[in-house]
Amino acid sequence: MQYYTELVKASDVIRPGQSVIVEVSSPEDLEGEYKSSVHDVDFERNLLVLSMPSFKGRLVPLPRGTRCTVKIVDSSAIYTFRTAVLESGRDEDGFPITKVLFPNRLRKVQRRRFKRIKIFLEGFYRVSSKDEPPKRFVTRDFSAGGMLMVVNDILTVGQIIYVTMDLDENLKLVDQPARIVREAGILEAGERMYGVEFLNVSPFLEKKLVTFVFRKEIEMRNKERGDIE
Repeated sequence: MQYYTELVKASDVIRPGQSVIVEVSSPEDLEGEYKSSVHDVDFERNLLVLSMPSFKGRLVPLPRGTRCTVKIVDSSAIYTFRTAVLESGRDEDGFPITKVLFPNRLRKVQRRRFKRIKIFLEGFYRVSSKDEPPKRFVTRDFSAGGMLMVVNDILTVGQIIYVTMDLDENLKLVDQPARIVREAGILEAGERMYGVEFLNVSPFLEKKLVTFVFRKEIEMRNKERGDIE
């Protein structure tokens, strides 16, 4: 399984009830991972109230100043940040809690299903009618599940496009539906980068794309070895 990271607004992702892993790095005698959950959150003060972390079912009141990485676990991603414990104790209702501060932006670590390779490929896309002229793009990376594409136009997250690419003699994408899933920056020349997810990929096509990526990766490794030698 591969992973990629991006920064996201804490206010968009933190919710009471989410599972949490608290990874303690200092003090040394408390190093390890502890289970917890989001008990409450105050976005005005950037204060996160966790249920008191536990280890093998035993509550661990982490002392003030304990340095740790908090990992908020979602169904498809993990949101992480480094912090230090403000206090551990009980709230007004007697519930055991631990308080930490969090930043405005968290690091989102999302799992990728497919192997992704850095490769420059050319293709064309359109956004609606088959009658409109296709627009050129190039890739920065590619996988059986999608790609990072560079275009001249402004696209929007969630927008559906139709991709045409000649990958090799026996593998072509023709009006393959795809969705813009993230903005990935603007280049110096003004070109824009977008993360794209392929839609409605049949098992047969998926297998061919996986094989294509695997073969290209081997070709690039062999070339790198040849250049070194």
